Amino acid sequence: MSKNIIHIEVKDCSYIEMDAEMALHINQCFTEQSVFRLSERIKEDEIPLLSYDYKSRKWLTGRYIGELNFQFKNQSYCLKVVPRFGNAIVLHLLEEIFNVKLAKNKSDNKINQESQNQLIKKLISLIWTRELGKANVHGIPKHKVNNTYIGKSVKGKLKIRESILPLYNSKQIVSEKVEKTADVTILTILQKAYRILSKDYFLTPNMLSDNVTDVLNHAQNFHIKKGVNANEYRKIKYGAIYESFRSVVDFSWVIIQRKNNSITQKNSDKDTDALFLDIAEIWESYLLSILKKAYTTKGWKVFSKKFYTYESQNFKRGLIPDIILEKDDNVFVWDAKYKNMEFRSIDYDRNDFFQIHTYGAYMKAQNKNVIGLGLLYPFNKELNQENERNNYSSTLFGVNQSDTWFKVDGIKLSGDIISLEASKEAFLSRINKQIINA
Repeated sequence: MSKNIIHIEVKDCSYIEMDAEMALHINQCFTEQSVFRLSERIKEDEIPLLSYDYKSRKWLTGRYIGELNFQFKNQSYCLKVVPRFGNAIVLHLLEEIFNVKLAKNKSDNKINQESQNQLIKKLISLIWTRELGKANVHGIPKHKVNNTYIGKSVKGKLKIRESILPLYNSKQIVSEKVEKTADVTILTILQKAYRILSKDYFLTPNMLSDNVTDVLNHAQNFHIKKGVNANEYRKIKYGAIYESFRSVVDFSWVIIQRKNNSITQKNSDKDTDALFLDIAEIWESYLLSILKKAYTTKGWKVFSKKFYTYESQNFKRGLIPDIILEKDDNVFVWDAKYKNMEFRSIDYDRNDFFQIHTYGAYMKAQNKNVIGLGLLYPFNKELNQENERNNYSSTLFGVNQSDTWFKVDGIKLSGDIISLEASKEAFLSRINKQIINA
């Protein structure tokens, strides 16, 4: 591979001048395994890194940020896709999602000076350490096990039938005692994730808090498994006291699975290196997080769930509304769309409208009172009164027979963190008016 690398930098959801043959080669190099998923909950879509816009006759980047190193016609290239709203905004969204502080100041861990892939990897490590530190409130997770003892004294409950032969042969008895022991499956997942992060994700000892070090030190005192399969992972039970570990264990599992996928890719004949984050996933998780914080304390369930339609037919399909607010069978349904929205006619995707209206029809078929539906976008500018009025219909499809409203809304991401917070509060205020007036 040539040592002279040609760097191509572009923002997400932006046009780029590119030879068609190279664009198609890039899409072949980019796979779902190139994307680091923050959660297994988010739906995965097979969306190419580049798509062709026939109207503008240009290639268009999608919803992923990161770097792809590849070779094309004996020349080395690095395609770098950066967030159009800036790394600082992405960092803030991740802080909101995981309820952690990822950077203490502007220079902390050189957040804005890293290459895009180094930035992503360091963010993953920071999220993991903060999540593990928060989880370690009551010590390492434990579960109950029945331990059997054979000896001259009773430990716990005497097992009379099982003691007959040992008592006759060696004057010993059998007893059973319920004891708490560390959950080795959880510790194995955490320890393996830590090793991967330390080796491949720039995790350094100075990034570990006392709480994180405490968990890792405890893990060394137990016989860690060689590996954990998917079935063992799915069967983990936390109990109320250790529920705080669920998110970091899930996150660790994603890290381990990506490592496994990377090994598979390296063993293939593809001479590429790629790591991307899905900004659409971050945007959706951010909205779900702020709405949960705003409304769960007011008695609303805020969640995302997959529903199956036509389950016994060949055309069975799943529906996954991004955000549902539900209380006493009253529901609001939202779909998050990470696309350019400047309130031009071309910005409104007909497929998005069909999708959200299908979600609403399904919820009504479940005898839910669907108060409102909406599409949520990241804005380049604040939503003014005119745009708010022009993007709201008091009835579904604009017909009088409906008692469900529909709207397009969102939050302004461009600018600094202070303006983002102000836009978020304005968005929540608009939502709150709709809920109060329901």
